[in-house]
Amino acid sequence: MEILIVESNRTLVQSLRTRLEADGFTVTTAAIGHDALGLLTEPRFHGILLSTGLPDMKGLQVLRELRNRNLDTPVMLLSMQSAVADRVCGLDSGADDYLVKPFHIDECMARVRRLVRTYQLPNKAPSIFCVADLTVDTEHHIATRSGTRILLSAKESAILEYMVQHQGQTLTREDIEAHVPSSMLQPGSAVISVYIHYLRKKLDRDYPVKLLHTVRGNGYVLSAEPPAAARYASYGIPTHSL
Repeated sequence: MEILIVESNRTLVQSLRTRLEADGFTVTTAAIGHDALGLLTEPRFHGILLSTGLPDMKGLQVLRELRNRNLDTPVMLLSMQSAVADRVCGLDSGADDYLVKPFHIDECMARVRRLVRTYQLPNKAPSIFCVADLTVDTEHHIATRSGTRILLSAKESAILEYMVQHQGQTLTREDIEAHVPSSMLQPGSAVISVYIHYLRKKLDRDYPVKLLHTVRGNGYVLSAEPPAAARYASYGIPTHSL
């Protein structure tokens, strides 16, 4: 996925670029509004981080021109103005989000993940999927969590990519076996359980929010929320009563 940063502050641009690229995004930058508009002639970007204070024109002018061109690319405004009236004006002008400077990079990245989560370029399937602070690039086979690269084997990557494309769904061992290249697995073996164990250690061990859950007797689910069966079990409620 490609993100356009329209910002004249070089230090901020470098900070955003470094974090976005660490999370698997491709980054293009523009320091002035006219350069940004020159890049926005067709659907190309999955998201735009747009400063409201540019050297040559207001960020809202860029935004309005973007919408006049019938481009629905998600836009997050970056602004020094924190008044409610300024936020309302930005959102009413066509922005999808509004972030006040200075901001914490982790909050910005969470907003970017939300920004791009449901947007698809015309006639192009998504290749980057997000679950909480986990980002998986299925095109380049890169996974990161909170900006930290997760080193995965080919088998682990194949399993994770299948699960992230079906996030929130309970997947049986047979489901996973059927969608992972047969050359990687021995059908009918316990290898899926073994690699789920490996993935859980890499994805969840160092983070308070667990993403890879076992649904006892059913399979596995990748989700920021524990499956219902696990939640009820933690309260001592038998799953057959659900």
